[in-house]
Amino acid sequence: MLEGGRISEAELVTMLMFTVLGTAFFFLPSVAAGLAGRDVWLTSILSTGPGLVTAGACGWLGARFQGLNFFDWMVVLLGPVGGRILQFLYILWFIDVASTIAAEFGYFMNIAFLPVTPPVLLTALLLCLSAVAVYGGAEMIGRLAVVFLPVSLVVFWGLTVLPAGLYDWTNLKPFLERGWTPVLAGSLTPGAWRGEVLLGAMFFPFLARPERGGRVLARSVLWTGLLLLADTLSLDLAFGQETARLSLPLYSLAREINLLGFFQHLESFVLISWVASAFVKLAVWYYVLVLGTAQWLETKSYRPLVLPAGLLLAAVASYNWPNITVLAHFVGTVVPFYSGGTFQTALPLLLAALALVRGKGAERRRQRHDDRAPV
Repeated sequence: MLEGGRISEAELVTMLMFTVLGTAFFFLPSVAAGLAGRDVWLTSILSTGPGLVTAGACGWLGARFQGLNFFDWMVVLLGPVGGRILQFLYILWFIDVASTIAAEFGYFMNIAFLPVTPPVLLTALLLCLSAVAVYGGAEMIGRLAVVFLPVSLVVFWGLTVLPAGLYDWTNLKPFLERGWTPVLAGSLTPGAWRGEVLLGAMFFPFLARPERGGRVLARSVLWTGLLLLADTLSLDLAFGQETARLSLPLYSLAREINLLGFFQHLESFVLISWVASAFVKLAVWYYVLVLGTAQWLETKSYRPLVLPAGLLLAAVASYNWPNITVLAHFVGTVVPFYSGGTFQTALPLLLAALALVRGKGAERRRQRHDDRAPV
């Protein structure tokens, strides 16, 4: 094993919640509302399905191949050549998504709080902070996630409850005005976010009871779904169909809060929640990138890869996303099929199907893999 750290089930649940919510709170509602309209809150319920499917497949594989992570399963089920090819494809995907997260942070901070500061500098700052956590290992990321969770939850529930005076329940009517088709279409992008619980399969060997990994993933999906339902419902009640026209609807909601002339201008609390959430989210993606790359290269430690991986992510973020318009279009139109449909759902299901078909043959391959694995 490349790292001997241990994390609790609660820490992994929290890490995976941040992995989804780190950007979903701020960007997803407007993307989903553009398709689902006033029924956008339903997308938070329907999009839970893909996440549970991914959690079920990974949980079953984790229970069958205890002590191995997601990258190990590929070699066991596809052989050394096929497994390494699929590992390389996932490494490219990790790079793409992690660089996108870093770019999202830079653009959000630039638009909402620091308009004079170039987004690339803000992106580099988050990458530097995340690199420190990644170098510290899974235990450090897990403990930081648990520390940040209460703060983020207090801020979120405050932003949900305090603007209750702005809520207009007529914004939800007529229910299903255009039928289920727009709602299903609007659920695709949020569904892609839920599938990010796949990353939890890279942490299964660090759990005291790896066979419970599937339950951990399912719990994170359900808790995330509940929070996103509250998020989209509050925005729908406050803004109605205007939600689709807002680049950062939760930030806009915070600016509208004025309770008794005392609780107002709460944008700074959004900043606190955003920085904490984005930090943990990027740290998790950054970590699985260097851990997976170290496994692919068969090195004894992932830590020498932390710095070069960070430089690569900064370069890719700057090159791929020259402005937020390009980034938002990619997230809304490409991510549901490229990330959600392929890497987060189809390929894990394929691995589960192979394990089911091959039966004892897969167990023999697992034994050979264990014999060759670096200590």
